Amino acid sequence: MDYAALYKTAMESGSTDYAHSIVVSATAAAEAGAVEPEDLRALVEAIKEDPCA
Repeated sequence: MDYAALYKTAMESGSTDYAHSIVVSATAAAEAGAVEPEDLRALVEAIKEDPCA
């Protein structure tokens, strides 16, 4: 799943609650070992570019 793209789309549309839920979902998936490191890095970069606070 492309969490970074989902996050960026949510932020572009002003859906910060949805963006936050994407981060929570990605975190849970990472803890379960279901996310590739590159995908996490991309999400972190997207968050740095446009934090949802």
